[in-house]
Amino acid sequence: MPGRSSSSSGSTGFISFSGVESALSSLKTFQSCISSGMDTVSSVALDLVETQTEVSSEYSMDKAMVEFAIMDRDLNHYVKAVQSTINHVSVCHSLCCF
Repeated sequence: MPGRSSSSSGSTGFISFSGVESALSSLKTFQSCISSGMDTVSSVALDLVETQTEVSSEYSMDKAMVEFAIMDRDLNHYVKAVQSTINHVSVCHSLCCF
């Protein structure tokens, strides 16, 4: 499994920081996709208002914006938590190993 390592002696594996940081980088890239989605929804909503186009009640621009905002918030919380954990482990590792 990428980012995991284990020895042949049967010890439990660990996740390398480089694997975690690579995954975080991918998540940060995805955050820019969320921002682009929010911008697109805003642009479409403004276009609909300007052209006075009727939209069915099944589809709501407000609902789409809320969903993007929730994804963005959740992803930000997750990224911050993982970064905080990496920092904490790094500090603990440097205190006990050096």
